[in-house]
Amino acid sequence: MSDLLRLLMKRSDANARAEVSAYIRELPEYRRETANSRAYAETLDYAVWFRRRTIECVSEDQSLVAGDLSFIGSIGQQRARHGFSVHTARRVLTLHANLMLREFYDAAEGQDVQELLHLLSWFGTQGTPGTAAYLQPYMDEEQLRLSLATRVRTLTQLLLTGDATAPDLARSLGVGLHDHYLVVIVRVPSRLFGPTDTAHDDLIASVFKDHLVPLSWQQPDELLALVPHDGSVSLSPLSLSPMTSDGDRLMSLVREIVERVGRPCAVGTAAGPMNALNRTADLARRVAHVAPLETAPRTLSGVADVFVELGAAQLTEVDGWLREIACRLANGPDLVMTLDAYYRADMNRLAAATALHIHPRTLDYRLRRVRDLVNVDPGSVRGVRILSTVVARILAGAWPQAQGPVPPAPAF
Repeated sequence: MSDLLRLLMKRSDANARAEVSAYIRELPEYRRETANSRAYAETLDYAVWFRRRTIECVSEDQSLVAGDLSFIGSIGQQRARHGFSVHTARRVLTLHANLMLREFYDAAEGQDVQELLHLLSWFGTQGTPGTAAYLQPYMDEEQLRLSLATRVRTLTQLLLTGDATAPDLARSLGVGLHDHYLVVIVRVPSRLFGPTDTAHDDLIASVFKDHLVPLSWQQPDELLALVPHDGSVSLSPLSLSPMTSDGDRLMSLVREIVERVGRPCAVGTAAGPMNALNRTADLARRVAHVAPLETAPRTLSGVADVFVELGAAQLTEVDGWLREIACRLANGPDLVMTLDAYYRADMNRLAAATALHIHPRTLDYRLRRVRDLVNVDPGSVRGVRILSTVVARILAGAWPQAQGPVPPAPAF
């Protein structure tokens, strides 16, 4: 055994105590656990064992054997049984690795550099099977202990933060991971969905069983889902056309969520790589806040669909000006619904009148009424730019005090 390894063996007890102290200081769940003297002693014993076993294996130039990995797994299983969160299970592995490396470098001062490299090489090589041996039994135990909704919510949060433990939890749930995702935000405005958290969890469990996509309530009024995406460059989910199987599945997922919520919702989407899902979710969230509220969703908005509304919402002066126009439109009969149908039909009078179940002359009268109220022709380029934005902001619920309830839009 080299001088470096002998020094590390000599310091193993003191280094183990320092590690447990770091756990207590930085991890509340360990602080709670080790308040019990027996639990403290067991945690310390494991920290000492791992250090001595590392030195023995490096000295003999051998890998961790099945018995070592089994013992490490029993510790992971015990942590799950004691209620340690996935975050803590991951954090303790990082903290442990950092402390061990620091111990190696502190002891290596003045020692043989080749022996230090040998030690670091062993630690790096054995870190992967050691981590897997700890996490897999932990995840298996979590599957027995926690509800399906809790595990799905946890997986979603791990994916959003790029956590390295996400693949293990995904595997236990039977979910395949992908390089790119479409982040779907379903916004439920006005009042909370369900009287208790049970309603939220019931929805998560039910939708997950049907679609096998990670999802989680981010706020009481915001549900996030992660849908596999092909990674194509697009600012709009229209690349997933309703005529494709992917588009059908996406629309089916969104409609099931909105149906279970039981009230109009707005849907915002954004696509991004797996390693940047939090940033992608922020974009989808901003889109959802300007997307139209619909009882039976037919609009899955992306940035390309609402970029004008996003810009208008950011400028108070513009938003206030559009709000004044919305107030004027509230003085006419069904003008908002009429304009929505007119623009959805690409300003085709006959198609819009058919969708509204009115005579084309009645449509003409309403469009003239709009022009008289706001002094803008709905069929002009200027009218399309201004009034389509006003309608979109109204349907997104931007100014509830400026209008009465918006009727459901006609189907085309």
